[in-house]
Amino acid sequence: MADKKTILFWPDVYKEQGHWLPTLKWAQDLHNISENGEHVYSVSYMGIHDCESIIAHYDNRDPLPTDGPISTFNYHRIFQNTYPQGYTTESHTSPNERWRPDHIWAIAYSALGIDLAKYKDKLNKELYEDALRFYQTMTTINPDLLVSGYFTSLESLLIHKIYDVNVVITTTYLRHPSEDPAMRAIQNLMAFSPTEFFKLVNLSRYAELKAAAGEDPVDLLQDPEIDIEDFVEDLQYFDELIPCPREYEYAHYNPGEKVHYVEPCILDRDLNSSTNSVLDSTVIGAGNTKLIFVTAGSQVLDYEGKARHLFHCMCEAMRSAELNDYRLVLGVGSKLINDYEWTEFKNQSNIIFASWVPQRAILSAPNLEFALIHGGLATIKECVYNNKKFLILPLGKDQIDNAMRLRKYGFNNMVPIESITPKVLIDAIVNLKSDRKTLENLSKLSEVFQSVERESPGKQVLLDNLNS
Repeated sequence: MADKKTILFWPDVYKEQGHWLPTLKWAQDLHNISENGEHVYSVSYMGIHDCESIIAHYDNRDPLPTDGPISTFNYHRIFQNTYPQGYTTESHTSPNERWRPDHIWAIAYSALGIDLAKYKDKLNKELYEDALRFYQTMTTINPDLLVSGYFTSLESLLIHKIYDVNVVITTTYLRHPSEDPAMRAIQNLMAFSPTEFFKLVNLSRYAELKAAAGEDPVDLLQDPEIDIEDFVEDLQYFDELIPCPREYEYAHYNPGEKVHYVEPCILDRDLNSSTNSVLDSTVIGAGNTKLIFVTAGSQVLDYEGKARHLFHCMCEAMRSAELNDYRLVLGVGSKLINDYEWTEFKNQSNIIFASWVPQRAILSAPNLEFALIHGGLATIKECVYNNKKFLILPLGKDQIDNAMRLRKYGFNNMVPIESITPKVLIDAIVNLKSDRKTLENLSKLSEVFQSVERESPGKQVLLDNLNS
């Protein structure tokens, strides 16, 4: 077999699992393509130390064996000085504090290649080492295709220009038309001064400038005579994957031919976790106990106060006669699992507190009756795919918008977090159970999600880019 083509995934700089998990579906699909018993494509990931656990906890063997060591995709660490272990976890920094330009410069200076040594004394030690490692990573992998994220649009553009690699952008939320990858790159470029912008542009075309100068030193600060919009123009020619069927999007949006609404990317397995779950087959499965699942996902760290309020109200609600037949599984997260606030509820037999819940397993369980979620796109997709009754209690970010899209589709299942009390939650659960219109629309959308998932159109877009 000829040399395998290589696909490199880099979903995000930070540990936002919702940006990483859909790509595992595509990575698995490409990994499974074989000829004469051999894999056709080489699939790997790169990212910072904090994100490695996502890939390390994914078993890419198909079918899954019953024993033996976990088999994961190759993972290449980058930016270890800029983002040491623990830096970008949401419990350490807020979203507004998390973005730094340092890794942008590491990518840009990696364009110097073997000439990096000439600039060693002009760069600080950390930046020099991160740039050198990035250069070594990219030249070692030598990818035919980079599958990157919307929030790394500027970084992807630089990689495209420096390493001449084709790029596919993955946008793991339902963006508005004006919020395209080019606009995202422009937003990030606004953090740089005009002189810094000149340097970025010139670094991105360093090889070209060096050749033109006949190996003479290149002035990285010279005005490249290009404006920002021209610099980001290439981004409009990249295919963009949105892991969600078109039916969930506003009908009046005209995304253009490069934007592909594809399968919802529902993983067929949960990530392995180092956190022991208190849940087993006696809870999740075909038992007689009807379950209510409540989660705020990773957003419990950004919206701790709102999440606490939701969890506390739901615990109080479980004392009501209306919910006597149900058992509550409450995914509070590792930060809040031992919180004093749950002391009064710990002895209630109908409440299970968990720091980690195997979400795919519980949302597909036959005995799950209701899910109360914050409204992140990934969890909504899993609820819809599995045709499970669910309420959305938006905490922030794009969650209200996600809920409003469902209202356009005929769902009446949003409850403002500011208005909830135990009684409000009880009433919402009881009303949803008998809301025939919402349940019919849920069933129809579930069929669409399942059908598109089977078709795997995202895999085809990636294959087209690999073979073009």
